[in-house]
Amino acid sequence: MTKRFWTTVAVGLLLASFSLPLWAGGKQEPASGPQDQTGGVTTLRVWKFGSPQNEREYMLSQIKIFESKNPSIKIDWAYQNYPERRTKVISAKQAGNLPDILLSDGQSIPEYVSLGVIRPLDEIDASMVEKWKPRFVPAGWETGVYDGHVYAVSPFVDMAPMLAYNTEMFKSAGIVDGAGNARPPKNWNELLSIAQKMNANGVSGISLPASKAPNDLEIFVGVAYRNGARWISDGKSHVNGPGFVDTLDLYQKLTKFAQPGYSDTNFRQAMELFFQKKAAMAITMSFAPILRQSLGAPADFPYKIASFPQRDSVSGQFQKANFIMTPTVANMITSSSKSVKQDMAYIDFWMTPEAQQGWNGSVVEGRIPIMKSNLESAPFAKEYPDLAAEYRKGTLFEGALAMPGFAGLSEAEAKLTDAFQEVLLGGSSAKAALDQVQPQIQQVFDSANKSK
Repeated sequence: MTKRFWTTVAVGLLLASFSLPLWAGGKQEPASGPQDQTGGVTTLRVWKFGSPQNEREYMLSQIKIFESKNPSIKIDWAYQNYPERRTKVISAKQAGNLPDILLSDGQSIPEYVSLGVIRPLDEIDASMVEKWKPRFVPAGWETGVYDGHVYAVSPFVDMAPMLAYNTEMFKSAGIVDGAGNARPPKNWNELLSIAQKMNANGVSGISLPASKAPNDLEIFVGVAYRNGARWISDGKSHVNGPGFVDTLDLYQKLTKFAQPGYSDTNFRQAMELFFQKKAAMAITMSFAPILRQSLGAPADFPYKIASFPQRDSVSGQFQKANFIMTPTVANMITSSSKSVKQDMAYIDFWMTPEAQQGWNGSVVEGRIPIMKSNLESAPFAKEYPDLAAEYRKGTLFEGALAMPGFAGLSEAEAKLTDAFQEVLLGGSSAKAALDQVQPQIQQVFDSANKSK
């Protein structure tokens, strides 16, 4: 996409930010100025958006190691609320109060670039960036690249769609491989068959997240992208193409075996039902193990996470994508920083296998690492055996794409969510609902991009 295309996104979001209350969670930051360099020590301000408690604790423990190895650099690390990241960053930019380093999400990169918030890492030190690159799988590395430049690097991505399945229930039902181990459904037909078979005795065949929560739609979009769908291609909306239509048909069929109230059940609640053994399967994202921890399910809960099964033959007109994904701890250097050499030293520390080891599942659960050493590790294979097997085969990141984004996305998502729920509640067929919403989404896109 062009810079001009994303400028539309940036301007729209910037204007919207002035109408939002700036809670921004926590204390008000003082106006930024030259970094504290008292006594030859440079203080770098770092903002981290989101993350569960144990992940933050792990990062802080690594920062202590960094500071011990770099006594001339001190890290002022501040946690920020994830949902407020764009409002917080845009406000800080306007106030001249940006930190030195942002740990944010990959989907925000085009907006931050358009607003002049972040600078290309490869223009600061190309040799250092080139040193990092071979350590990562290409698809994961590309989530930090925009307009030909590397703006961010991250230890992991969050991916959709995934399927959680109860291994105990599957074994009891005889859904096993040749070695007698529980296995995931092989395709959509088998998914429906298993959901029907398991839908008995107070247990739902599948826990379906189908509320108006954005993550629920992202998961659905992820399934559709595995079936060759696209939101937008060459400026045209394709939400009524067969990739989306057939995926919505699948969801509608699954409602027969889903929990009551699925249209009010968000992704977190869907996993809560699963971890209460009220459902044999659940449609989810890769961070399901984080939800297991936060929901208090035991560490030895009998389940696995696998890629969501594919249709026997992809019906969409585009190349199928195994996953849509985004990094949420993407290291970025802001345009306000006056200590870029120290910034790069800090990021360089995080780009080592030693600093990233905790994301292989040994410390932080529920993340998909993109550093090769973590993907090849025993802890990753233990936490995600099915995904580790896919990685060894070379198929895990095959065709994986960044989570889709475009000007007008929020409004378009609201319209698609309405059509999504109308079908699941029996008010329309998938084809009719998506045919109706397609021109509406096209209009949203055209309006948002009329200055392109």
